[in-house]
Amino acid sequence: MTFFNLSIFVTILIPYYIGIYCYEYNFSNHDGYNADGSIYYKKWKRNEMMDSNGLYWLQWWINVDEAEIIFEVCVNTRGFIGLGFSKDGRMSGADMVLLWVDDITGTPNALDCHGSKHPSNAAPLQDDTQNYYIINGNQNITHTNVKFRRKFETCDPFDIPFTVESLKVIWAFGDRDPIHGNLRGHGQNRGFKSMHLFSSSFQKDSILMNGQGNKKWDITVTNVTVEPSMDTLYWCKIVKTPEVSGKQHIIGYEALLSQSSNASFIRNLVYRMTLFECHSKSYPGSEPASWDIWVKSSGTICNSNLLTPRDWDSCSTPVAFWSPGSKGQFLPLHAGIPMGGRTEVKYYMLEIHYDNPNGKRTMDNSGFRIHYTSNLRINDAGIMISGVSISDTQIIPPGQTLYRNVGICGPSCSSMMFPENGIKLISAALHSHKAGRKLSLRHVRAARELKRIIEDENYDYKNQQTYELVNETIILPGDYLITDCAYDTKLRNRPLFGGYSTKHEMCLSFITYYPKIELSGCYSMTPVREFFEMFGVLQFHSLNMTDIENLFLYNGNIYDYVPNEVYSKIGNNNVHINQEDIMYTESLLNKLIISEPLEFHDRSFLSHLIQLPWHEPLFTKRVEQEAVGGKHMTFCRVSNDSISIVS
Repeated sequence: MTFFNLSIFVTILIPYYIGIYCYEYNFSNHDGYNADGSIYYKKWKRNEMMDSNGLYWLQWWINVDEAEIIFEVCVNTRGFIGLGFSKDGRMSGADMVLLWVDDITGTPNALDCHGSKHPSNAAPLQDDTQNYYIINGNQNITHTNVKFRRKFETCDPFDIPFTVESLKVIWAFGDRDPIHGNLRGHGQNRGFKSMHLFSSSFQKDSILMNGQGNKKWDITVTNVTVEPSMDTLYWCKIVKTPEVSGKQHIIGYEALLSQSSNASFIRNLVYRMTLFECHSKSYPGSEPASWDIWVKSSGTICNSNLLTPRDWDSCSTPVAFWSPGSKGQFLPLHAGIPMGGRTEVKYYMLEIHYDNPNGKRTMDNSGFRIHYTSNLRINDAGIMISGVSISDTQIIPPGQTLYRNVGICGPSCSSMMFPENGIKLISAALHSHKAGRKLSLRHVRAARELKRIIEDENYDYKNQQTYELVNETIILPGDYLITDCAYDTKLRNRPLFGGYSTKHEMCLSFITYYPKIELSGCYSMTPVREFFEMFGVLQFHSLNMTDIENLFLYNGNIYDYVPNEVYSKIGNNNVHINQEDIMYTESLLNKLIISEPLEFHDRSFLSHLIQLPWHEPLFTKRVEQEAVGGKHMTFCRVSNDSISIVS
């Protein structure tokens, strides 16, 4: 082994063994069954390596009976350890605790503090009330270990309540015990991570070490070039299932991001990755041999009417997904996503969304590492997507503090597709773009809203994680799943629309569940006629509402419908064009020319939207209420079908 390879090997192993030194991995599967047959986890413990070098480890678990969280830190220092909680990751106003073990007496200490707001970079201030309590602690010649506890809610104005929403967990450490009034000294030994304190974690090491026959399958793109002119690029690559004997179970996956001199840039460039199952027999007359040819190619632009083969529309059922801040996902020991065997799935499509707002040129080789096993689990699991159908009919007005959109998966889909005993949700990830602030996954049964499955009132698009449910949730036929997203557009002066770029918005849930059903997605949108009538528009030149609905649903070309004499009307709308407004000029809404009513005659629908009185709260609230509480058209995307079924 060369020195270079040895150094990499040591770099990888040292954080792992420090983690082993600090804590024993928790190999327990589950604690029991609820009355409805779903599984609950009560005694879970979660471990997180807070820094990139394995010097700071945090473990915690929930004591439901006492309504408290028990924390344990193990840090490579004999000085102080800082742990804090905030909504934005800043020290100013953060809820903090300083921990240390006295070098002379060996006594562990905890000091309840908060970050100073004036000035914001001052040393932490001690709280009037002590709400962090030591359980035990010790130190050796290299490490300090302290276990302590705090109530979920302390009623202290300087403490942040511990709830289901995500928090920025701040970490720091120094080489000396704290001295009152002089708590500086952590230098570069600090940072923060976005976490859900009430979400358990099916640990990678626990899953992979619990059983034989585990293998890995690396799926990556090859030298995809992102040009400076490409603000947004979706790249798709077809791959074939590895040679396996019989049915396998995917038990987890993690991202493989390009490792290079600009690795940090790649992490920011790759915004989302999804691996989809492909059903190669979806289209009558499809040539099976074409799939093997596509496997050998480097891929192409996704969702292009000109460049993307029609057959690729059958690649719709996700088996892996990743967004910034995610660590991937590992499934509990009673569920696995089926692969190989007698399933008709022999091909998969890797889709990567590149976000390049700074216009840089780079080459990428990112993808997934799929972990699978021949030791089958009890249940076949699946992943489906639910939320707002991605189109320009999703609209968020400008100048709003919190404006809601909802995507509804209702009885027209759940009654048709879900088994009699329902599906059991293992985990879910919420997804929006830069304007998303509060996201939730709601559950309604028999006109009564049940406990929310997921709720994140501090959503951060740079840190999107998977919520692994402490209590599995059963969704029965006839139930509603509602993806609810609230957006902040205070700094915008024009509407924001649904779409694939990060300059557009999304409102989606990626849901992992069992038993697997043939459903890849369940979406909704406001019906096209109701959408336009909401803004006082009744008709367009040369297009009826059915034509427009087909354009939205099937990514059609408006110029196939609009005659030449209307082109001049399209080109002479009042939308101001500049370099940042390309997405507006390309929008279908910019190409729809109003014919009725007469007061809006010959105005593009986009220019009409921009001129609406969004600054008037009563008008904006009416639009929001009609969009959320009005009619919704639901789409069931069946796994082995190339299009969605309108239900």
